[in-house]
Amino acid sequence: MSRRAEFVFVCGSGGLAAFGVLLVNLAREEVRAMPALAAFLVLAVAFGLLIVALRAWAPDATPLLIPTASILAAVGLVTIYRLDEDLASLHSWWLLLSATMSALWLYAVSEKGLGHRGGGWWPLVTLAAGLVAIPSLGSGSDLIWVAWESGPAVVLNPGEIVKLVTVALFATLLSERQAFFSAGGRYTASLHPARVTTVWPSLVLLGLVLIGVAIRDSGTSMIVLGMFCVMAYMATDRAAYLVGGLGAGLLWLVAGPWLSGGLQTRITVWTDPWNQPEGPGNRLAEGLYGLGAGSLSGTGPGLGDPGLIPESTTGLVFAAVGEELGLAGTVVVLAAYALMVVIGFGIALRARQVFHKLLAGGISLLLGGQTAVSVAGVVGLLPGTAMPIPFLSYGLSLTMAGFVILAVLARVSHEERV
Repeated sequence: MSRRAEFVFVCGSGGLAAFGVLLVNLAREEVRAMPALAAFLVLAVAFGLLIVALRAWAPDATPLLIPTASILAAVGLVTIYRLDEDLASLHSWWLLLSATMSALWLYAVSEKGLGHRGGGWWPLVTLAAGLVAIPSLGSGSDLIWVAWESGPAVVLNPGEIVKLVTVALFATLLSERQAFFSAGGRYTASLHPARVTTVWPSLVLLGLVLIGVAIRDSGTSMIVLGMFCVMAYMATDRAAYLVGGLGAGLLWLVAGPWLSGGLQTRITVWTDPWNQPEGPGNRLAEGLYGLGAGSLSGTGPGLGDPGLIPESTTGLVFAAVGEELGLAGTVVVLAAYALMVVIGFGIALRARQVFHKLLAGGISLLLGGQTAVSVAGVVGLLPGTAMPIPFLSYGLSLTMAGFVILAVLARVSHEERV
């Protein structure tokens, strides 16, 4: 697929968003062309700008990522517009801003590339620690500038950026200290004692950052821990990391309810949400009601009641999509995410450099894992774990994370093909 074909697909996604907005307005018995035109222009400009940046600074990148992401962004924009027009206007600006920042990042790395230098993990640890230490900043209940949570009132959620930073940190650390992690942290003949002693300070600092993340958001910490275990397995081929990560997760599920009252409440709601319709169970119950109302083909854009679903623009956006687009729409959405994850892992498998392999694999794992956990939380397979997902949910930091994922995967793909 050429860059010209990519742009045609992006314009098609813009047309899909415009058609969806038009249907929503017709369901409201309104005939307004400007919102539909604005939706088309936002998607065409945002993803078109990214295509132009790729043609200039990563011409050998895979052409499959941008069209797939644009379809998800179109569905997300229509869903947000259906629920709140003001949020849709803000989300349009977030799309344009995120695309611009991704294009600038592609330009910044175009000369030296992504190849890391020795000790490159220190700036990443510092950045992650700084993000964890950022206090919540708000101006009342109507606007919260910074908060470790997602919602219509939250402008920036550092947790979404921390996930990306930790992926880059793990890729750098595991590629630089691959022999150490392959040896399970033990001294071997291939490891000089001086090199072993320089690893432990980095691990201590990394542990402190992870503890800080756990204090701010336990959900983010579990995702970060899972990413480290899988990426460590990718770097060392030692199944012990996978077994350890699985064991830690099971231990948390068993001991968590005794240590955390909030987790115990989540599990109680998860097992029987219908007996708590006015309490914590309302979140899960309304999401399941919405999915049930959508049936196979959905109620149609603008014809359902997704506004009754709590957090319908963020954590439970999948339920809102399922209500108005039905099973058919949710299958298309999941297929698009699955395609992006498969493309990302394909890039990782073809990579020759260990750092590129771990970076592409880790980012693909993050996208796929976050999507799977969110959907599992919505349909009731996991307790209280529905979370926003890139391209579909509202949020500045989430949209930025989505475009950064596209830019990094495209850059890795370009460097490995050159």
